[in-house]
Amino acid sequence: LDSIILFTPSKEDGSPVSFEFNVDGNKKNIFFAAFSPSAINFLNERIISQSNDKDLKFSYSPKSLSKFNSLIDAEKKKSKKEVLDVMYIPDPEQKEISKKLLLEQGYKNENIDNFVQNNPMVFCPNPTVTATEKSSKSSYIPCSTDYVTMKTLVDKVKIKKKYPWSKVNKPKVMAIPLSQFINTLKTSEEDNIKDIRVIPTPSSLKVINQVNSNKK
Repeated sequence: LDSIILFTPSKEDGSPVSFEFNVDGNKKNIFFAAFSPSAINFLNERIISQSNDKDLKFSYSPKSLSKFNSLIDAEKKKSKKEVLDVMYIPDPEQKEISKKLLLEQGYKNENIDNFVQNNPMVFCPNPTVTATEKSSKSSYIPCSTDYVTMKTLVDKVKIKKKYPWSKVNKPKVMAIPLSQFINTLKTSEEDNIKDIRVIPTPSSLKVINQVNSNKK
């Protein structure tokens, strides 16, 4: 989960900010995690604008999913607010391809639009492929929160056959809902599960690089 990057509304010290909403007559405080710059825009324009705290001062801070989860756990422990919730905002640009792949993978058509709107996707090759980092020469299994990034990598794969007559299927890109991906990481007994690395969307990398250069 260290390689899954998201953006969360944060205070100056980097701690996450929650926003209050009126839900069915009750006050609810929600933390948000946006999975791309497009998701940030959607969050600002469609959701935070409806909050009781819409005038709150904050900035977006890139965090790994594991860091975000630990910060939220700490906020929940110290918070006096009764109802705290977390909402993931998927990258809107992945919606149509996520829907197409999930239907091809056997997901039911009912509520599929609602499902992809509320569930971030991780795109992985099936069967798995191995990539090598140029600088360190270390190998890893690439996945991505961006379909085009993953498809480009898969299209470049050189297939090695054990024997000349071996039939080897070219890898395809699968859409895996984030909750299912996390569950697989936690429960799988496969040795190579620790080698999976999730590549952010190109637009997310651009924002992260800008944030890092501003810190210097």
